[in-house]
Amino acid sequence: MNGNKKIAKKIVAGSMAVMMAAGLAGTYEYHSNAMQVQAAEQKDKDTQELKETAENVLADHATDSEDTGFSKEESVYVKADASGNVKKTTVSEWLKNPEKGTISDTSELKDIKNVKGDETFETGSNNNVSWKSEGNDIYYQGTIDKELPVDVKVSYKLDGKSISPKDLKGKSGKVEIQFSYDNKSKQTVNVNGEDVEMYTPFTMVSAMMLSSDEYSNVSVENGKLISDGDKNIVVGVAFPGLANDLNLKDLDMDIDIPETVTITADVKDATVGTSITMASAELMNEFGLDDIDSFDDLQDSIDDLEDATNQLVDGSKEAADGSKELADGAGTLNDGAGTLASGAGTLADGVNTLNEKSGTLVSGVNTLASGVQAYTGGVEEIYAGSNDLVSGAQALASGAAALNEGIKTAKTSADTLTSTAAQVQGGIGTVASSLGTAASTLTSILGENGANLTAGVDVTVTGGQATLSDEKIAEIIEEKMADADSTTKEEVKAVVKEALEDSEVSGYTSQKSLNETGKTIVETINTVSGGLNNAQAKLTDKEHSVLAQGISGVTDGTGALATMLGTEGEKTIGRGAAGVVAGSASLQKGTETLHAGAKKLHDNSSTLNAGLTTLKDGGSQLASGVSQLASGANQVADGAGTLSNGTQTLLDGANTLADGNQTLADGMQEYKEEAIDKLTDLFNGDISGVTDRIDAMTNLAKEYKSFAGISDGVSGTTKFIIETEGIDD
Repeated sequence: MNGNKKIAKKIVAGSMAVMMAAGLAGTYEYHSNAMQVQAAEQKDKDTQELKETAENVLADHATDSEDTGFSKEESVYVKADASGNVKKTTVSEWLKNPEKGTISDTSELKDIKNVKGDETFETGSNNNVSWKSEGNDIYYQGTIDKELPVDVKVSYKLDGKSISPKDLKGKSGKVEIQFSYDNKSKQTVNVNGEDVEMYTPFTMVSAMMLSSDEYSNVSVENGKLISDGDKNIVVGVAFPGLANDLNLKDLDMDIDIPETVTITADVKDATVGTSITMASAELMNEFGLDDIDSFDDLQDSIDDLEDATNQLVDGSKEAADGSKELADGAGTLNDGAGTLASGAGTLADGVNTLNEKSGTLVSGVNTLASGVQAYTGGVEEIYAGSNDLVSGAQALASGAAALNEGIKTAKTSADTLTSTAAQVQGGIGTVASSLGTAASTLTSILGENGANLTAGVDVTVTGGQATLSDEKIAEIIEEKMADADSTTKEEVKAVVKEALEDSEVSGYTSQKSLNETGKTIVETINTVSGGLNNAQAKLTDKEHSVLAQGISGVTDGTGALATMLGTEGEKTIGRGAAGVVAGSASLQKGTETLHAGAKKLHDNSSTLNAGLTTLKDGGSQLASGVSQLASGANQVADGAGTLSNGTQTLLDGANTLADGNQTLADGMQEYKEEAIDKLTDLFNGDISGVTDRIDAMTNLAKEYKSFAGISDGVSGTTKFIIETEGIDD
């Protein structure tokens, strides 16, 4: 009997060692990955980290089924208050490898909904659920109001006295937090011909996070503490009902199989955080103890257990080495993150400067736009002016050609003018002579008849003896200026008439009769005679005669013009006129070229204006883009700073993890030496009763396939995730 006690004790101790070591290895694996998630909200992150930590303790050892047939995997999510009282239960079901067509399932869930696919379902009697399958896995979810097969309760003490989670908040002192478990899944089974009550062998894994700012000197009974810089993660393992299943009490074995997890610590200004508890009956199947049919089989299982333990020892050593490399790499990453943060800061400063100057750029673009608009307006004026310039150049060319032709006839006209002026001058001499003759005639008439006239004799003087009529003047001029043209003759007549009028011959008429008294006649004849003499003097006095001076000027001018238009002069003026013609032609060609250039400027002004609009829009877009770039650069700088802080935390955690893994490796070596090695050395007694109970316990674990229901003949697994809420800050 004493040998059996030792064997049973070592079996339980060995099992505990394997599960604890495996659980902590899983916790390490998750923790390494979780350290990389720095940007999540802290509360949600902590809850998720606890959840996955506890889950990995179980999931890393779940049997990988090679069965490709239809099966069901179930996850039961329980929301509880801070003390563990259930508030809501939600179940997620995963139907694996269904065939195409109608799939029959069993479920007690309410409010069922398909959470991933489009498959539909119908509910029937006896909790039957029929799914219309397309051959793909089906994921559905629902709620259930059913007692859990195993409960978890969380109790608190402060300085040795019980306290509610709500009252604990903000307190300081010595705190004790205990997770206790109540296994309600009990069945009557036959063990070696005897009916006994046994519990489904649930493995309970609880995890809780304690801030290192509040909790210090943390210790855990039936668990492990992992320090992570600013927080402590506590993981505990318990096996409610296992001591009863192994009948350790009746065997009088002094073995403590943990059914609770207890945490103690010094706390200052306490907060109560979330806890996660995972429950599963699958872990017991990992030991392969259901294959024990004889002592030889048990020996083989113990040998397998020893081999597995050796692998765990080797693996823990490798984990310690790997965590050391991780710590070294984290140091390098931390250095690089610091450099990145510095460079990101420099980048942000440069982009901010660019952003500040973008306004000046936009202002310059707008100024340029105004200048281009003024330029295009000037181009329009140049284009319009060039049209006028071309028209003027064409008119100038035509005038130059006409000038050139007129110069050719100027010499002939000047000669003719000189000849005519000489004829006029001769006619003036003839008129002057006629005036003298007329004056002499009047004087003779007066001498012959003066006495009678003076005496009052009525005498009528008619004809040419006493009259100088217009016809007489015209006759004299026609006779003396027979060779002059009619225009010149008329001009001479006008001059003679003016001279007579200037001589104050007021009594002169074309056919005027002298019927006045003799005295008056005499006086008049004397006056006329004097006037004729005066007119003759004016026509012959070249120095005082305006007509004589004018005719002389005309003669001199026409002579000079004729001389200038002589052979050499004509050539000089001709060359000048030819130069004017040639210059006007060149001017016309140049203005046409200018007009063509102005037209190109005019035609391209619209393109320039369109480009200017694009430039202005681009300038505004550039300013907006630079502003966005500055915002992004500042975010990068902030993120780089956060990353630098995070890598420092990662470095601290990696160093802590390396220390913890070294401790784990040392502990695994101790477990091997103190438990497994001694177990294999001492395994030589009668343990048939223990093996029968192990067989029954293993069968109970296999039979617990679902909480919410499963159809007969369908394989399945289930696990429970119980989350207790924290007390908000």
